[in-house]
Amino acid sequence: TVDLKKPKSKLYVMEGLFRIEKKSITKVLVREIAVGPKLSTIAPNTRICVTNTPLCPTASFLLCNVAGVRDGVSILDPFAGSCSILIAAAMIASKVTTVGIEIAGDCLVDRSAIMRDFGVRKLPVPRALLEGDCTDPDVRMLARNALSPDKTKPFDLIITDPPYGTRESVKNTESTPTEDLVLSIVHDREAGTPLLKVGGKLVLFVPVRHAEGETIEQCLPKKELLDRAGLSLEQLREQRINSKFDRW
Repeated sequence: TVDLKKPKSKLYVMEGLFRIEKKSITKVLVREIAVGPKLSTIAPNTRICVTNTPLCPTASFLLCNVAGVRDGVSILDPFAGSCSILIAAAMIASKVTTVGIEIAGDCLVDRSAIMRDFGVRKLPVPRALLEGDCTDPDVRMLARNALSPDKTKPFDLIITDPPYGTRESVKNTESTPTEDLVLSIVHDREAGTPLLKVGGKLVLFVPVRHAEGETIEQCLPKKELLDRAGLSLEQLREQRINSKFDRW
């Protein structure tokens, strides 16, 4: 017998597919095998913590999917902002351990409001939301301390959206935020306290101002620096933002 009110499997009949040559309707029988999180539930207008440059839900989930977020992994976002990425990660896998670092103070990024954003969605809250500069070794030590008391356990994944310098401020240095982050990974690796575990992933957006003639090759960290960090380039995907720049 089949309980039609509470079926174990749901089947759907889809209409509207046409065979052009015969002008006949084709019906397709499909089975639902997975349901993903609803992007609208973390849209900026639904958030308690409101910032000037929130990462859109689609981009947050894309980064997490590329990184392979799953139960049991630890995730660091060193440019956390309002924690769109960490919220998306917690929606994908309810048994993740997350830590965020953000240089802006509570007057710009309300960390208590971020925690409420997790709470109202019944998501696991981050182990820590740290105020500080991710290029500061002491701040990164605090991030590792959130994972283990001995401050030596590395993260499985680093997923982030570094500042672009268009609406948010960046440090006045010759290096980009992406390069600064990779340099931090190098520093910790050479100090014997790696920030990212062997076999882990660093997934981030890299802005490219194509209107000014920039190319993605110019904006990526040099291979020598990646080698020192124990990193290798695995994938590149382009997303056009506007007439001035895109991101990869």
